[in-house]
Amino acid sequence: MIDAPDHAAQERGNRSAGAWLLVALLGIALSVVAGMMSYGYTTAQAEQRFADVVDYVATQSLSYDAFNSAYTTKNLIRVMEIAGETARDMERDGSVDNAMLEQYADQFNVSALIVTDASGNLVSECSTDGVGYESLATYLKEAPVLEVAAHPLKSYTARITLADDSVADIGCVTRQDGEGIVVAVRHQSAKAVASNTLKLQSLLGGYETIDSGNIVIESDGKVVATNAVEPTILGVFNLPATDVFIVDGIKDRCLPGKVRLVNASGEWYLGTFGKARGFYVYTYASARRYFEVVAAVAAGVLVLYSGVIAVVVMVRRRADRRRLTDLLQQERDYGDKLAKAAREASSANSAKTEFLRRMSHDLRTPINGIRGMVEVGDANADDLQKQTECRSKIWTASGLLLDLANEALDMSRLESGQIDLNLVPINLVALNCEVRDILERQAEERLVTIICDQQTLDHPYARVSVTHLKRLLLDIAGNAVKYNRQGGYVRLVCREVEPADGVPVYEYTIADNGIGMSEEFQQHLYEPFCREEQQVEGASSGTGLGAPIAKQLVELMGGTMSFTSVLGQGTTFTIRLPFEKCKRSEIPQAVRVDAGDGDALQGLRVLLVEDNDLNAEIAQFTLSRAGAVVTHAKDGESAVEMFAASAPHEYDVVLMDIMMPGIDGLEATRRIRALDREDAATAPIIAVSANAFADDRRLSREAGMNAHLSKPVSSQELVEALAHIAADAS
Repeated sequence: MIDAPDHAAQERGNRSAGAWLLVALLGIALSVVAGMMSYGYTTAQAEQRFADVVDYVATQSLSYDAFNSAYTTKNLIRVMEIAGETARDMERDGSVDNAMLEQYADQFNVSALIVTDASGNLVSECSTDGVGYESLATYLKEAPVLEVAAHPLKSYTARITLADDSVADIGCVTRQDGEGIVVAVRHQSAKAVASNTLKLQSLLGGYETIDSGNIVIESDGKVVATNAVEPTILGVFNLPATDVFIVDGIKDRCLPGKVRLVNASGEWYLGTFGKARGFYVYTYASARRYFEVVAAVAAGVLVLYSGVIAVVVMVRRRADRRRLTDLLQQERDYGDKLAKAAREASSANSAKTEFLRRMSHDLRTPINGIRGMVEVGDANADDLQKQTECRSKIWTASGLLLDLANEALDMSRLESGQIDLNLVPINLVALNCEVRDILERQAEERLVTIICDQQTLDHPYARVSVTHLKRLLLDIAGNAVKYNRQGGYVRLVCREVEPADGVPVYEYTIADNGIGMSEEFQQHLYEPFCREEQQVEGASSGTGLGAPIAKQLVELMGGTMSFTSVLGQGTTFTIRLPFEKCKRSEIPQAVRVDAGDGDALQGLRVLLVEDNDLNAEIAQFTLSRAGAVVTHAKDGESAVEMFAASAPHEYDVVLMDIMMPGIDGLEATRRIRALDREDAATAPIIAVSANAFADDRRLSREAGMNAHLSKPVSSQELVEALAHIAADAS
């Protein structure tokens, strides 16, 4: 009986021991599980952090490469320009020696100037730092450099890395004072190059080893950047042996983006690597602090174990969820930004692609028509009617091609602010009638009626930019004709409305009963290259530039433009423009002639300066047919010589091309004006050039020219311009 309580106590003790053992085992199990979870979590964090480093290096290295390429290109362009300037100075000075080259080198701030013969042999040089012909002779005798001497229009530039890692930027051009090459050299030491170049090392400035671990960036097996050690004065990174061993271990054990344990000198490290463009990025950190986290978690679970550990685990998990949510939100925000940037880039690329596609289509269509009609004409050489038909269609197609080029150039000039208004006194009634006549010729084929109403003009005389006003009206009214139906009408109304600040305001209304525009298209009417999908039979689709050009022309002239349109019923444009009044007496009398009239320019003596044989033949035919006596000069130098050798007033007018080899038209004009003879300053000189920008006209005036005609010039325009000169002279 005495043994019963002891037996019960023993049983309770056994149960308690079993329970404690179970609790202990459960605690240990929980501790082990918690430790394993902690290890997985911390390694995942390390993996993400290391991946962020690789992504950062990949992204930022693109910007660094772009900057370094732009800096190098800028230096190469400059040395090539200096070589060209030196060649011109040598031609001007008429001789070359070392002293003169030293003067040029000091003037242009280069380290060396070298003059060689056509075979690359030294003629003369100067060098401020010892890097001259001897250092560069091998490169200067290579084929690309020697080709510069054989082809005067060629030039050559390159960056050469020398044995001491310094660089020499060279620019080579043809000598203008004889056969050979002029070489400009800008030498930079390796240290100077390094200071002027953005390096990957600067990417790691914000990464502390205590937070991000060690980062090593290799290229071709060579360390190019690291936050483990500072570079030497020559930019070399000497990694400690331990770090070298760790990097080698990562190469052997790790897969890209996957963290693995690596042992070095008895200590464990977590490491991984990734590829960023042409670099390998190795990241690693001591595993001690990660193991310390695991041990702390396991110990905490083991000690607290119950409610406390449950609370801690719950709080930890809640905190982890909060951090994870924040990270996910950051990732979503970052993803949204990337998606937005991608959409914007895609939109810009799509716009560029669409522009090129449309321009390719619009250019090829008239070109195909021109080439096709030439073949048709060749096949029907004896059929005069077919020949006439082919020439007419070729003329129409070339007009479409010219319109396309003009619209694209006008859009570019308007956007860059390169169009200037040339205000001259005119009769608006006469200009409107001229526009009406042009529209009637266009409308005749489509059986469209043109109605012109301008009865309410109290002040028909005003100062306007004739070319731009006519272009504006023809763009809008021309579209009204093109997109009209057979038997439709276009009404052009011009009237005066209430003045603005004392300046008369003229309102143009252009209305039609054509196909109209959809509401969706109306929202994009003024966007370049935007075109309505619906088409009119027999009408070309257009470039999509007419309305944007018209809008910007109106704004350039200080006016406003609005429109209303109903699909299937028609469109009405309302344009208001302020024009300054003038007197009728201020309007110059226009000279009207027929380009085919043999007496239009009878006896007018013309010096034609044109280097292009085809253009010269066309001009000679046009002028001779009108009765002019034409003398042809092949280039600017010949023109100056012929004018200087002629008798005073032998030439009534000079037609001068601008872009010519040797002496261009501007320089030839200056030389003619500078001649010591009575007609040098008064002889009319007219520029005939494909250069049609406002700056080109300004340069023509500054050179001494009286007028500027932009190619292509019609026979009528050319003959009228010369007839006007002849009328002024008489």
